[in-house]
Amino acid sequence: MTISNSTGSRPLKGLGIYIHIPFCVKKCNYCDFVSFPGCSSQVMDEYIDALCADIRRKGSVYRETHCVDTIFIGGGTPTMLSAEQMQKVLTAIGDGFRLNETMEISMESNPGTFDKDRLRSYMEMGINRLSIGVQSLDDGILKSLGRIHGSKTALDAIRAAKSLGINLNVDLMLGIPGQTMEIWEDTLKKIIAEDPQHISFYSLQLEMHTPFYEDYRVGKLDLPTWEENRVMYHRVLEILKDAGYKHYEVSNACKPGYECRHNIKYWTMQDYIGVGIAAHSFVNGARSFTTSNLKEYIASGGNADKLTETESLEDWDLKTDFIFTELRLIDGFSLADYKEMFGCEYEDDFGKVTEELEAEGYMEKTEKGWKLTLSGLDNTNNVMERLMNE
Repeated sequence: MTISNSTGSRPLKGLGIYIHIPFCVKKCNYCDFVSFPGCSSQVMDEYIDALCADIRRKGSVYRETHCVDTIFIGGGTPTMLSAEQMQKVLTAIGDGFRLNETMEISMESNPGTFDKDRLRSYMEMGINRLSIGVQSLDDGILKSLGRIHGSKTALDAIRAAKSLGINLNVDLMLGIPGQTMEIWEDTLKKIIAEDPQHISFYSLQLEMHTPFYEDYRVGKLDLPTWEENRVMYHRVLEILKDAGYKHYEVSNACKPGYECRHNIKYWTMQDYIGVGIAAHSFVNGARSFTTSNLKEYIASGGNADKLTETESLEDWDLKTDFIFTELRLIDGFSLADYKEMFGCEYEDDFGKVTEELEAEGYMEKTEKGWKLTLSGLDNTNNVMERLMNE
């Protein structure tokens, strides 16, 4: 990739890029992401060709105003791409955009889809952060989730990544049917023993049109209660803190200095663009998203504008988006940032309901602004609904 972050004296805004790779070996029982199992190599090649053309075209739009400082390659399962396919994607980014020399380039992966040699080749192209979707180290739980890997494969993948020195995140899941506290703690302690820089821990969400949802609808899926889920959540916070990890976002913790820079863009309303099917963008206060139709996208040959819907947000929408995203951060948000972005005081817009939430123990005043308490983190849906309906 060509590195260039200067246009003379004119400063450039930072920009994140999300690249969607919609291919996977097998759809997990809980997954509603836009992904397609079992696609032929021809379809994958055709998609990559359209994707690269789309990347270059978007680069021509943003090259004079923005400099890319984070890239996130997600899916699906990006590690299904060959080294040659991945190189095409990264070359297209370098051809189209101005790039910051210190940019973070993250890639999602499934433990059953890469080995040390493939990961090494990705790293030689510039990928410097890997997120491995482990979810659990209990083989029974993994089978119920429909994962293609077992616990040994997951640990082998983690150790291969660690041996190459890449910045590593491990994704875990709590609130899974059949997951006891003993199973949850065992997975946590084994993952911590591998010493990744970053750990994500998400609660299972039941999504419509997934096997898990259908099983739950007919009474075949026994989920942990809300109270049991919260006990698991509190326990992971305790264990991670004791192990030296910083809890910096609702479902994310890291060793000091290893926050995911790309995801922070989402949580602080910085500019980012999405490329590929089902990809979302947020630039200059406007939100857009691309079609989820794989055939349409390939047929567009990379000219996805006609397949993209754009929504210009009203002032109140932007304010509630600010609250919704920035309160995900454990340190909360700054009143000065709110005033700088919207030209008014936070208390003038949300003061009454915030006082009520503070009195109820859900929000807490900080030196710079406001944040959620632990009780607020446990009840985010209720808190956000009340703030947005102020």
